[in-house]
Amino acid sequence: MASNFETSIHRGSDLFFDFSCYTCKGNDRNTEAEFYCEDCCKIYCGKCLEHHNFLYQKHVTLDKKNFSKWPVSDATFDVLEQCEVHKNRKLETFCEDHSALMCTVCHVYNHK
Repeated sequence: MASNFETSIHRGSDLFFDFSCYTCKGNDRNTEAEFYCEDCCKIYCGKCLEHHNFLYQKHVTLDKKNFSKWPVSDATFDVLEQCEVHKNRKLETFCEDHSALMCTVCHVYNHK
């Protein structure tokens, strides 16, 4: 039973990661990123990093020991994009009168 569980983790599971591999995410796989490429500005899992490094040998990659140099996590980015009033909506418009970002619902009802 444990081996089946481990296999599902390696293939990509429904777990939430702060950083998901850029390449895997593009292929509908959920894999935790372990490396960041400063040249590409992308994050990769170990398997995808092997392919990346084969193609781009001179790129500088950082592991999690240099985590402070990584970009903002997916989770933090989602919170930053979230409307404070309508938590399930993303900030999509800008009100020039109030100099504020807001979701479309706020814009329609509060900022005509």
